[in-house]
Amino acid sequence: MFRIGIDTGGTNTDVVLTNVKTGKIYYTKTPSTPKELLKGINTGINKIVGEYGVKPQEIEELIYGTTIVVNMIAQKLNEATALITTRGFRDVLEIGRAYRSENIYDINMDKPEPLIKRNLRFEVSERINFLGQELEPLNENEVIEIVSKLKEKKIRAVAVCLMHSYANPAHEIKIKEIINREWPEAYVSISADINPQFREYERTSTTVINAFMMPSMASHLVDFKNQMDNSQIDAKYYMMQGNAGIMTFDTALTKPVSVSDSGPIAGIIAANYISKLIDEKNIITFDMGGTSTDVALIQDNVMKFTTDSHIEGYPISIPTVDLNFIGAGGGSIAWVDGGGALKVGPLSAGAEPGPVCYGKGGEKPTVTDANLVTGRIRPEIFEENLDNAMEKTENAISKYIAAPLGIDTIKAAEGIIDVVNSNMIRAIKFVSVQKGYDPREFTLVAFGGAGGLHAGKLAEELEIPKVIVPYSPGTFSAVGLVLSDIKCDYVHSKLMTKEQISPEILNDMYIKLDKQGNDGLEKQNVSEENKLLIRTCDMRYFGQAFEISVPLPRKALTEKDIDDMIESFHNLHEQAYGHCMKEDPIEFVNYRVSAIGTIVKPDIKKSSQVNKIEKRLGTAIFEGREHNVPIINRDSLSAGETIEGPAIIAEMGATVVVYPNHTAKIDDMKNIIMHTNINV
Repeated sequence: MFRIGIDTGGTNTDVVLTNVKTGKIYYTKTPSTPKELLKGINTGINKIVGEYGVKPQEIEELIYGTTIVVNMIAQKLNEATALITTRGFRDVLEIGRAYRSENIYDINMDKPEPLIKRNLRFEVSERINFLGQELEPLNENEVIEIVSKLKEKKIRAVAVCLMHSYANPAHEIKIKEIINREWPEAYVSISADINPQFREYERTSTTVINAFMMPSMASHLVDFKNQMDNSQIDAKYYMMQGNAGIMTFDTALTKPVSVSDSGPIAGIIAANYISKLIDEKNIITFDMGGTSTDVALIQDNVMKFTTDSHIEGYPISIPTVDLNFIGAGGGSIAWVDGGGALKVGPLSAGAEPGPVCYGKGGEKPTVTDANLVTGRIRPEIFEENLDNAMEKTENAISKYIAAPLGIDTIKAAEGIIDVVNSNMIRAIKFVSVQKGYDPREFTLVAFGGAGGLHAGKLAEELEIPKVIVPYSPGTFSAVGLVLSDIKCDYVHSKLMTKEQISPEILNDMYIKLDKQGNDGLEKQNVSEENKLLIRTCDMRYFGQAFEISVPLPRKALTEKDIDDMIESFHNLHEQAYGHCMKEDPIEFVNYRVSAIGTIVKPDIKKSSQVNKIEKRLGTAIFEGREHNVPIINRDSLSAGETIEGPAIIAEMGATVVVYPNHTAKIDDMKNIIMHTNINV
């Protein structure tokens, strides 16, 4: 049985094909085609099945990771969306939050325009309080009138978000029934289905994004399936979600917001999977691609999640992997600002035109160009045709960086690398130091096409003793796709203090959430033996604005379990913020169940691929000094072999730099284990 994973990034589309029974994994990558996304995907599929002699009909499962939701929201590609809300709450999207994340003193800060314009936001008479009690019945005639107006305006999708529907969804459900009856062609998204928890602005925003995306997602997935049919692929289709799980295409049609932050998640899954196999419990993942760098921290092989994330400035309140990303990738453009300071990013050359050295029309120097000029990327082994690129690349760095700063080209190239490294160090500190973790107690797992180029130096600066670069890091996120399980998340909000809560109340809520989880997995054809339900509870000190997620056992809960939850909360709060307040009252807020459908994993220890690259010698610049370096084909390295830095290790789609005074060793899985030789 073959399973294929397709990860579409801003620069490249990575494709991984695995024989689940034998564990054999094949890798390839092809340039992304942002204007015709499916064209690049189809090219990648044809390339990998052609190279390895696999018939398209043999592919039984296909997992797709994409940034399509972010791209479509950024481009505002769907204007035909409306909102129905409780009378008096038409402007929730406009008002938002007073909090300014970038600069609390900036009174001129621009907020993103609401995805739904005011003339398409409609109010309906109804009211339910926070206890779920009906204060005013739903005026169904008003709903019918609104639907009539939406028809006239040719609206394609409707978001419904009423006050306190998380406590009692009856009015939202009724509105959906009326819309389906009066106008069955419309896409309807109600907050009770998408995000049934308190915080009105975030719940409305999440529901609106879901509705906004439904027509576009439906169109895209229909086109995707048609393309696959033309390629003779008849498989089970899944999409990657931001919660580190996959969902069927049919489920994605009803909840596309779940796909919104899924782009970098698959690589984190693969990094955690690899780390478990080699007994590394605490890791920081470092994924540097062509456009951005994504970092995440994993402790005891347990990923951390957040319900406070954003897409293009719009909040979404569903569980997603807690990560930090910055506009720093191989394609990030270097520039000199008005004050004469060297900057790198966030603007990227992307796939088109790409870095100067690609010879596709790029004129501004990028991080990739700087690595080429310093000898860390080798023209003779790089997948792109860089044979005649050096002179043009040096001229670009000289014109745009060296000349304005009054320095030579090599110093300018190293300066570009130093600046982007500083940006990425700050990103790593954000997920570690700023959240109470010491990066020196973690191992850095580096992947992405550019991850291995920079990881050793970042680890040295952060005093991280060890770096792991997995096999084929340039396609590692696609590997994560074929390792992912099906996952659905369910939540119920009910604010209660320690005095108000009881085991009976908790058990009743979790029994209902477990049922939702089981039902959700059944709809995706998950067998009983492959089901796994995980419980958590969001808790806070009374009066706090945000919560901490605490794990719960899956059993009939007792008073002791509640006491254990409170103690766990205190400990987690102290770790995150440096203190806890054990005398303060505790508030229980959201009750969550993650329903997981496990799938058979390929044995990636058996993976192998041979690229015929001759061993060479060359020179590279490190801190202004020229060093002789061996240029090594990764597939020529054997388990147990040791490499002394400086050295350059090359493979398809990626380069790994072993820096001066560092050492690297190859393990049984072809991982490169680099040691910075720092005593922590």
